[in-house]
Amino acid sequence: MITFLNTLVDRCMFTLTFILGVQLPEFINQYIQRLSGHLEESKQQLSSYQALAEQYFNGEISLLIKQYKENSEPMIVDSAKVIEQLLQRTEYLANHLSSLNTNDYFQQLTQFALNFDPQLLKKTAEFYQLAIPLTINALSTGAVIAFLFVLVNFICVGCVKRYLHKQKNGLPLTNNH
Repeated sequence: MITFLNTLVDRCMFTLTFILGVQLPEFINQYIQRLSGHLEESKQQLSSYQALAEQYFNGEISLLIKQYKENSEPMIVDSAKVIEQLLQRTEYLANHLSSLNTNDYFQQLTQFALNFDPQLLKKTAEFYQLAIPLTINALSTGAVIAFLFVLVNFICVGCVKRYLHKQKNGLPLTNNH
């Protein structure tokens, strides 16, 4: 009876971790959509300043910023800082999106894991919609995560059983013979 229950629990845990693993590609997809939206918003905000740069500085926004910085009005000088921050944010978002937009799924996973934006990640998780995508990437991710869970579980249970067996028989815990 206990073996049956252990098998049932193992199968349930495998299924649960598989379903959670399948969610990862969809989560990354929703993260990329959110990132794209932030980039478009940033570009839209920057477009007004770019239009001024086109009109007065042959499109050189750096010259517009320089002119703002040289102004005697503190509000105009502070506006230069806002434009610089907006430029930096737009460049950051564009680079981040570019690194995630790849056909190589493993590279996308790696880029996401190593370079995610904490604020975007938090907002994506907050508004995440569960989905079960039936793609090779999603299914293979689910299978790998579930298999890794089963493997770790097997190793941990084996170590605990070995420890308990040695404790019960009064054997030393090392393998020095």
